[in-house]
Amino acid sequence: MKERRLFIFCSLFLLAAFLAVHLGGDRFLEELRKPPVQAAFREDDTVLVEGQVWKQEERAEYHVFYLRDNSITKSGRTVEEAGIILYDPEKTDLRTGNILRASGQLFFFDEARNPGNFDQQFYYQRQNIHVGLWAQSVEVKDDSFWHLRDTLERFRGEWRKALLEAAGEKDGGILAAMILGDRQGMDPETKELYQVNGIAHILSISGLHLSFIGIGSYQLLRRRTGSYLAGGLLGIGFLLLYILMIGTGVAVLRSLVMFLLRVGADMAGRAYDMITALAAAAAVVILWQPLAFYDGGFQMSFGAILGMWILGELMRPSGKERQAGRGKDRRPEKEKSLPVRAKKGLVQALQSSLGVQMILLPVTLYHYFEFPLCSVFLNLLVIPLMSALLFLGMTGSLMYMAVEPAGQALVWMGSRILDIYEVSCLAALSLPGSRLVTGQPDMGAVWFYYLTLGITIVLWVLAKKKKRAGGRESPAERRRALVPVFAGAAVLLFAGPASGLGSLGQVEITMLDVGQGDSSFIRADDGTAILVDGGSSDTDQAGRYRVEPFLKAEGVGVLDYVFVTHGDSDHMNAVEELLDRQETGVKVSCLVLPVPGVWDEELKALAGKAKSRGVPVAVMDRGGTLSCGSLTVTCLQPGEEDEMEPGNGASLVLDISCGDFDMLLTGDVEGEGEEALEQRLKKTYDVLKTAHHGSRNSTSESFLQKASPSAALISAGRDNRYGHPHQETLDRLRRERCSVYQTAQSGSVTIVTDGRTMRIRRFLP
Repeated sequence: MKERRLFIFCSLFLLAAFLAVHLGGDRFLEELRKPPVQAAFREDDTVLVEGQVWKQEERAEYHVFYLRDNSITKSGRTVEEAGIILYDPEKTDLRTGNILRASGQLFFFDEARNPGNFDQQFYYQRQNIHVGLWAQSVEVKDDSFWHLRDTLERFRGEWRKALLEAAGEKDGGILAAMILGDRQGMDPETKELYQVNGIAHILSISGLHLSFIGIGSYQLLRRRTGSYLAGGLLGIGFLLLYILMIGTGVAVLRSLVMFLLRVGADMAGRAYDMITALAAAAAVVILWQPLAFYDGGFQMSFGAILGMWILGELMRPSGKERQAGRGKDRRPEKEKSLPVRAKKGLVQALQSSLGVQMILLPVTLYHYFEFPLCSVFLNLLVIPLMSALLFLGMTGSLMYMAVEPAGQALVWMGSRILDIYEVSCLAALSLPGSRLVTGQPDMGAVWFYYLTLGITIVLWVLAKKKKRAGGRESPAERRRALVPVFAGAAVLLFAGPASGLGSLGQVEITMLDVGQGDSSFIRADDGTAILVDGGSSDTDQAGRYRVEPFLKAEGVGVLDYVFVTHGDSDHMNAVEELLDRQETGVKVSCLVLPVPGVWDEELKALAGKAKSRGVPVAVMDRGGTLSCGSLTVTCLQPGEEDEMEPGNGASLVLDISCGDFDMLLTGDVEGEGEEALEQRLKKTYDVLKTAHHGSRNSTSESFLQKASPSAALISAGRDNRYGHPHQETLDRLRRERCSVYQTAQSGSVTIVTDGRTMRIRRFLP
């Protein structure tokens, strides 16, 4: 029995650190405190910044400089700030270690505006960076620099160019991500293809990569020098230079610490203990970034190694079993036949992959909301080929700089491995049910799963002890040991948002924050998923980064109906994205448009795109209804007989009813369209989706008196150039004693009703 004193010490430290971070918050952590710069300045203020460049990235439109030890000045007031990201469109030639002076517009990072959206603010907060600057001018104040770091970064740039030239833009971008940790030039479609198939981990510099580089160089140097000490020191030095070049991330630091402990154990003649090294690495990472506890990368990186260790311990034969195994086949491993070795290797690889998935299932669902069912088997193909791919990519691109034809040949062979990856991913994606969209599980389900996993491990260990004591372990006992974890997985996978259990007997309606645009999601009490509009004029790729992550977090892999009220881009460009992303995104079962008489060229093009993607197109005329459980959607206008010009006034207007609850979705209706709607209203409404983002040209006083809503939702971008919502509209709503909810202030707004009562909640406080 190993004492594992270091493991115990690191585990206790991690527990104390987690409690301090989770319970103590900003009392213990500077990263969680409101930075002085937010109190001193406003967003878009023009300020003067002085700081030292410690990292830089080259992008197509600008250069990115990470600054430390900064001072921010405006009108004689100066504030100190630990970290700043500076974006320089002039691409000033700076060297790492330079101290610069820059002027420009200050900005703060966005927090997530909808459930499931990326929280940029917390991402940088974990790194103790709270503010960015769009530079207008940059100059060097002190031109001294860090020679080694700068040389390595410039070499990294040359290496990246060699990869792109030798392998082409697409394959070179993939190899640059794998070898240099540079994803900027990577094809986004390939990146997403890997992600939805569960093999995106190969694109990050991780333990797999550093093991190949570090352990490979260590073993080579050890053989060449004939000394554990010399080989270890040289291997450590080589790996440190490589990490200094690519930068330090959570997975990189974890791999480095574990590598140092492994090599150190060899050099000292001690046994290497994986779980102790893993705990020590986690302690180092948390000392470096305390908020890494909440980072998906931290959880995935450490969880994968933990899963492999647990399964290895469970599957490790006892002394008697090893002796019995040697009695059956005493031949050395290398003398056994190829089929026997291949079968053993496949079984071990499958067990390892299952062990990783066993630990990471809740983490995957919590951060990505879906599980690629083929990922276990895809990784059996991908991971064994990674060593060959890294060798060909690294050796070939380095050789390309000196001997172009020879390097080109090696890189070409590496590209063929990438072809295998792509074909395999596309084949897996084409299989029915290849992706299971479950939604984001609540923490209760996550903890229940890990509890059942713990019970399963205990039962398995007890069964092994019984067998070692001379008893018999029947197949039935093994199967019973797996029952708890299967139950936990069932709760995790099928009792989440995708099951619709949470919406039984109630309807949920969410107005998403898409910036300056409009999008509303409705989940009926029978699970039917409906999207009404989706677009934005100030948020890039709102479909991909705002609407789709929200839908997946809600467990929606298929939208049953997508309504588009009219042809303005801020109501439909996100829907266009959804149609373009039918293979890897959220599928659309039916597109619903207003009557063809009010279609403009944009709606005609949208209908054509839907048909080309195999999505049926339906039309809803005035008086048409759609029933889903207790929810009824009724079209109030326009109708075939209405003489309306295409545009805002001809927006599709929908009546949403459930029992005694009524809501009115108005698109951008205004002018004659609103006057016609006012005459057609036959009842009052609990909730009004305010037309045209709260423009003064809609939502007239007489219309409000007729509709008489108790709550109004307004979708508009923060500080938008139109000034929406206009003060005149807000004044009219308040005179009618209407509660107003704005996405610009609250993020998404969700209404939950059972047809009798209604609750409204804001995503942001």
